[in-house]
Amino acid sequence: MTEPAVATLPEEDIILHRPQWFRQALAAPCESHRLTVDGSAIHYLRWGNNDPERPGLLFVHGNGAHARWFSFIAPLLTEHYNVASMDLGGMGDSDWRIEYTRETFGREIGEVALAAGLGPKPVIVGHSFGGFVSLMAAHQYGDRLGGLILCDFTVRPASDPHEWFLNGPERRPTKIYKSFEEAKSRFRLAPLQPCANGFILDYIGPLSLREVKAGETRGKRTFEESGWTWKFDHSIFNGLRMGADHAEIYANLACRGATMFGLNSKDYDPEKLNFLRRLAPEKPAFTVPGAQHHIMLDQPQAFATAIGATMAQWQAEGALK
Repeated sequence: MTEPAVATLPEEDIILHRPQWFRQALAAPCESHRLTVDGSAIHYLRWGNNDPERPGLLFVHGNGAHARWFSFIAPLLTEHYNVASMDLGGMGDSDWRIEYTRETFGREIGEVALAAGLGPKPVIVGHSFGGFVSLMAAHQYGDRLGGLILCDFTVRPASDPHEWFLNGPERRPTKIYKSFEEAKSRFRLAPLQPCANGFILDYIGPLSLREVKAGETRGKRTFEESGWTWKFDHSIFNGLRMGADHAEIYANLACRGATMFGLNSKDYDPEKLNFLRRLAPEKPAFTVPGAQHHIMLDQPQAFATAIGATMAQWQAEGALK
């Protein structure tokens, strides 16, 4: 989530009221927790019960997003599973760091997954950038996990690696707005796409902001003025290395694996699925119709159903215990 040019849908195609299922999901009991990982407090939310043997899963958001992107997804799965959703370091309500690496992000995810009461073998579900760092977590913690589900993140062969951050210009600090209303009006999805479910954007947008005071320091940034700005550290992505070993890691995970794409996502093409199926035939690779990159926003119920079906299959195979 950043603030580029606006993509719009015709007004009649945007659903602005909150449907009953969405209101019920947001009303579900939820606990807020913090866990210190590598010296920083990592915030996460948890839904479900206190049965330590009950299977569970952890949602990991994408670039610049936060745990609340799954607040309306998690309760759709709690009939059978304990569920958590975390804020990566430097994003949401987690602490900012002086330095960010793929290994540190992996440890944040792995430690939260093991500490959040998600059963003996938790499953990690990572979206976009969250898919990349969840792959790192599964590489580091795979023997203690039940599985990894990548959502609209492309595992590329070593011959075609993509570094999102290393060679680009340094990211500019997030803008500080004088008022909450002005800041809220600037919320956009990144990558930019229209979203028919306007009620979801109306929910996650305001929760993406924080008030800051002049002279306040977070990570490497000292704010020069007071106001409202986005809940992520722009310096995360300055020189962050992704690596060329994703395919090797994915093919050799010590836990189950699966990948989903939005059928209408710019990140999807049939050859990418074919590559994954050749690379790891035992790991399902599939699409969600009617979804773009932000699958959980475009098709929230289908997204939850796909996660639940994958979990049920792995549970039947004994992978979650």
